[in-house]
Amino acid sequence: MADVQRQLDRVVSLMRAQQPVPAIGTVGLRSARFREGYSPESVTALFDNIAEWQRQLNIRHEVNDVDSAEATAPENGRLNWSRQQQVWVREITFQSTRFGSAYETDQVDDFLDNVLRAMGNGESLPDIKSAQFHMARAGRGGYDAAAVDHFLDQLERIRPL
Repeated sequence: MADVQRQLDRVVSLMRAQQPVPAIGTVGLRSARFREGYSPESVTALFDNIAEWQRQLNIRHEVNDVDSAEATAPENGRLNWSRQQQVWVREITFQSTRFGSAYETDQVDDFLDNVLRAMGNGESLPDIKSAQFHMARAGRGGYDAAAVDHFLDQLERIRPL
């Protein structure tokens, strides 16, 4: 428990100083004997939530920076998507689910490939508002629809540099 608290104290300190919070690994945490500690799953989930919070904060700052600066197209007419924006799209993962609302994984993956292709070519993104995915068949599994929709809402707000 002391190892986890030390990590949390570090996170709070960085947040108060308005510094970025790096990803926190659980590899260096000692396992508790006799079940006196937190469950490893809970600690991992907490650290994952902190990493997601930092990623969301980075995106918000990037969007605000772009909105506050005057947007001018480069001379070659290509849009300048940042490496961070492209990595964000490339590394997004959605939880698969067999129950509830889920989108066909292939369709979502194909759409994200098109987004990455447009970014890499310095083009406008595909029309996000008109993106439609079939619901996954019951029991077959697919990407959690709410998570995909949330990501698309965020994707719609980013702008090239």
